[in-house]
Amino acid sequence: MEVSNYIKMRDQMQERFLTYDQKEIEGKYGFAFDGDYFYVPYLFEEWRVNRHTGVVEGSKDHFLHVHQGSFNETLTEIVLAGTYARTNSLKGTIKGRTIASGVHDSRAARYDGHVEQLKKACVSLGGKPYFPGDAAFVFHVFPFLPLVFQFWESDEEFPPVLKFMWDENVLDYLRFETLYYVMGDFLDALDQAFDACKTEA
Repeated sequence: MEVSNYIKMRDQMQERFLTYDQKEIEGKYGFAFDGDYFYVPYLFEEWRVNRHTGVVEGSKDHFLHVHQGSFNETLTEIVLAGTYARTNSLKGTIKGRTIASGVHDSRAARYDGHVEQLKKACVSLGGKPYFPGDAAFVFHVFPFLPLVFQFWESDEEFPPVLKFMWDENVLDYLRFETLYYVMGDFLDALDQAFDACKTEA
């Protein structure tokens, strides 16, 4: 059976992790750790990185049950700018390299007309209010890496709009393509919380 390019890349990133100075990681990011793992909160799930193999595992029950990582998170240095920019306007973005137009349109349409439920869903996920937007909140991909979610309802002239903003230096840490995966993971979790809030309404 042929190994996919994704699996090859994941394995390469595991090997790369083993070349990092783990003592430096211990003191830099504030992650919990022990002799076997670094414990890395990612969005709304627990993750850990095996210090001996580089394998990434996720869990929703404090590691009683685990699944191997479906993403490649690396513990490299990042210095935050403290200011936000839209995904297509980040420093280091190649001119003309943009997120596909309308990529979030179906999600925006789903939330349209349900802004109060959307706000409740964001609060339930730990979001902190932000501005502007009919529903706008700051979340954290990792404890030190913020993500801004913004939503505007439709009106007579414009359709609903959903946008993300990142710290200007995020591309020092995550690849541009990886932002797609993070936004997708975030929206999947938000959908679940949104459905729960609609049920309660």
